[in-house]
Amino acid sequence: MLDDERCIVCQRCSRFDEIITGERSLVVMDRGQRDVIATASGEPYRSDFSGNVTELCPVGALTSKTYRFKSRPWDLNRTATTCTQCSVGCAFNVDVRHGEILRTMSVPDDAVSDGWLCDRGRYNVAYVSAGDRLTQPLLRDGDGWTQIAWDDAIALWAAKLGAADAASLAFLGGGRLLNEEMLLLSDLATTLGTKHVDWRTGRQRQASPGAHGGSYADLDAAQAIVVAGRPPAQTAPVFDLRIRKAVSQRGARLIVAGDHALGSPLAYERVAGANDLSGLNLDGIERIALVWDGIDGREGARAEAALQAWLAAGKTVSVFIPGEQNNARGADAFGLLPREAGADTAGILAAARAGELAALSIFGANPVVHAPGGPAAVREALAAVPFVVVSELFLTETAELATLVLPARAPYEKSGHVFDLTGALHAVVPALDGPPGPLADGEMLIALADALGHELQAPRALRERATAPLPASTLTLGDVAFGTVTGAAAVTSGLRLAIAADIFAGAGTLAHDAQLHELRLRPAVTLNARTAAAAGLRAGDSVDLSARGQTVSGLTVRIDAGSADDVATIVDGVPGAIASAFVDGEAVTLSARIAAGSGAL
Repeated sequence: MLDDERCIVCQRCSRFDEIITGERSLVVMDRGQRDVIATASGEPYRSDFSGNVTELCPVGALTSKTYRFKSRPWDLNRTATTCTQCSVGCAFNVDVRHGEILRTMSVPDDAVSDGWLCDRGRYNVAYVSAGDRLTQPLLRDGDGWTQIAWDDAIALWAAKLGAADAASLAFLGGGRLLNEEMLLLSDLATTLGTKHVDWRTGRQRQASPGAHGGSYADLDAAQAIVVAGRPPAQTAPVFDLRIRKAVSQRGARLIVAGDHALGSPLAYERVAGANDLSGLNLDGIERIALVWDGIDGREGARAEAALQAWLAAGKTVSVFIPGEQNNARGADAFGLLPREAGADTAGILAAARAGELAALSIFGANPVVHAPGGPAAVREALAAVPFVVVSELFLTETAELATLVLPARAPYEKSGHVFDLTGALHAVVPALDGPPGPLADGEMLIALADALGHELQAPRALRERATAPLPASTLTLGDVAFGTVTGAAAVTSGLRLAIAADIFAGAGTLAHDAQLHELRLRPAVTLNARTAAAAGLRAGDSVDLSARGQTVSGLTVRIDAGSADDVATIVDGVPGAIASAFVDGEAVTLSARIAAGSGAL
């Protein structure tokens, strides 16, 4: 919010908008004593980094709606910790009063974030004190729930796991756990003899960049930045700010492979796909940053071929994989992957549908929304498992199908460590106690191991393992160690699909954050103007999107010049328009429901 009477027109906000984000939305309107900060378009200021201007404003003319006039700074208790909303690893300060998080603030000298925060990391905090948070274990009782004590919940969980054959047990999730919790889960799975373990409950297949993983300094120094697959603007926003800095301030060349919109105002070159990367003319360029989304293993293998060609030409290449889940690097490193002949997420769900699982434990994941195959297939799989336990903060779409739901602590309420996408270690420090009742996932696992009679490592030894540097890796991009991916066949004509990410999509903490209600995404499909005109569609029209007998209904048409020709883009994880049933690059059709034009594409 802007209070004009306080503004001294110092232009810090507009310079941030021009120099740091490159978006050029904020301008000085009028002249002389009538100078005022406004938007160039006349529309409300929209940016994924808008909260930074409230910190830059020296006179309080710009304030955050979520914190405005709620407290004096000296009445707050401040904790320095690490943001866990994505895999970047930004340091930030969490300010608490009377047990409630009132605001978060950036750390000016943070080597990761350069002192900036994205709006998802800054503002998605009110869910911690939401009235619908789970605070007591819930046991399914017919179509309803019965609250039970923690001792009874752990005893029941242990009894079900202890009575089952190891081959009929499976664990899903873990990419959002702390390092210490991941190690406990991995050790427990090993002790139980469980081979069916996987953290990859969404689209991403790989988080480890291999022997050529880069640091943020390598990204800053790159002369060319090559993005294969989904760009990082909406999966790792502050990482994208560093790309903007390298391009706009240091002259790096930006190349995007594939159909996805870049999601930032930078000028770039587009190539048709990752298979074209090895043929790029990079003469005179010595340092390359290769950014891959870790989703399609075939695309990763093609990027690996280009990587090897560049290395053979004497170039220095740094690889980055911004993950869907904040601690994906840790999940890969600590073995939350199928063991030996174990099944991955798709295999676990298939085994569940076949009646081969006796118990399935899910940690901080929502496969009903995110797992490939679509919600109906996941619901069918979970319904076929006799005992499903879910650790969660809220009664999510997946938790609603569980036999036992265990209330978990939020990241602001527990302590441990995480790895960022470069493999650097960061500490997570509790900023508040949280509501009585929930336990950290690590506490649940310790109690479960004790009930099973299994001995886990002492805390000191566990902490040493959790904070040790990541070992050197020989993995390649698209490595077969992470399984094969069967994607869509090449589309030579017609409309093809791109499945994008957005920082304000999701059915977890964002869906339960009342402060961010107006920022949640509504079901939409994005086209460029040429593609929309060919279909007789205009912005605001309502359409259905279909492929292979699957349909998402009631999508609002949006027009974006950054979209590629003949590409329809939908966002993954939007409640009411779940994209998990579809595959990137497949042929789709759009059918008008309430359209200004006529016909269907």
